[in-house]
Amino acid sequence: MKTSGTLGIVSARGILTGLTLALTAGLAASPASAGLGSFAPSDGYNIFVPSGTYNWSDVSYYNSGAYGPNSGGGSGPTLTLPDAGLWSVTGQVGGYFTSSAARAVGTAGAPAYTSTPPGAVPVYLVGDHGPGRTDNSSLAFRNDTVLGSTGAAVYDYSLDIYDTGGPVPSSVTSGPVSFDLYFATSPINSNPPGTRAGDRFTQSLMDSSGNIGMQWGYARDNEMLWRANASGPWNFTGIYANAAQWDGIKVDIDLTADTFALNYYDVVNNTWTNLAPAGTALGVPMNNFAALRWQLEDGTNGGVGGKNFFDDAKVTVPAPGAAALLGLGALAMGRRRRA
Repeated sequence: MKTSGTLGIVSARGILTGLTLALTAGLAASPASAGLGSFAPSDGYNIFVPSGTYNWSDVSYYNSGAYGPNSGGGSGPTLTLPDAGLWSVTGQVGGYFTSSAARAVGTAGAPAYTSTPPGAVPVYLVGDHGPGRTDNSSLAFRNDTVLGSTGAAVYDYSLDIYDTGGPVPSSVTSGPVSFDLYFATSPINSNPPGTRAGDRFTQSLMDSSGNIGMQWGYARDNEMLWRANASGPWNFTGIYANAAQWDGIKVDIDLTADTFALNYYDVVNNTWTNLAPAGTALGVPMNNFAALRWQLEDGTNGGVGGKNFFDDAKVTVPAPGAAALLGLGALAMGRRRRA
């Protein structure tokens, strides 16, 4: 019996050593990383998606982000039912329409869509739009509806395996994940002296259940803001994004600890600045990182100056298998303690 017990301990130690080596190798491997990309045709976006005589290029009307060599291959752009793909309008305005009701009428029976949407206005989210940061493509967001009359344009994007580099986004439930994005704001809006400018752009990082872990954005005067909740007061940073320049953000989330950090890139000075320190608690714990919400308020300048551009997005998650190795390591440790 003594010999058997000794062999059991040796065996457990051998298993533990092997798992430790495998775990170390797994954690040392490069994390999986792909990206939303530069919103170019190779990433599944096109500035011209015709239907009749009108261009239905809003991301909610075709298989945007789901074709091309960087997004699974396949053909496109191909018109779909409204909001049937990775992108969907979730606010009251969007897709060229000033209300959900008007959009439902204007897109009834689609595809194919009508030759001209009734009452179309510049309120849209369009990929493959110039200018770009590293090429001629970017994501252009515009909401020229009248300030105070219609509300924000809101779009949700569901991450897929081509954004994570392989893993199903909802399956990554622990460890570090990150999101990088570059943006070029429209010119600033003036606000009365001594007052805070109103919101302009907000982005929410969400899990597959719709829980919002944190938000970042910028005000109408381009001051950078963030908060760890979906409502309540913003943290105003006193840092102002450079209009029409490609500044950037990086959000690092620890899904195990339910914390995050937020950093801002100033392209003019070529510097990174920490806005929210590592270890900042998420407003709501996230089970995974599976979706992005893009929100642009109404009355954002109007005209070409009202466009806000986004480019070179990237999602990074743990290398496939790393989480499983962590679980096996913990299981082996538990068995050894019981022995």
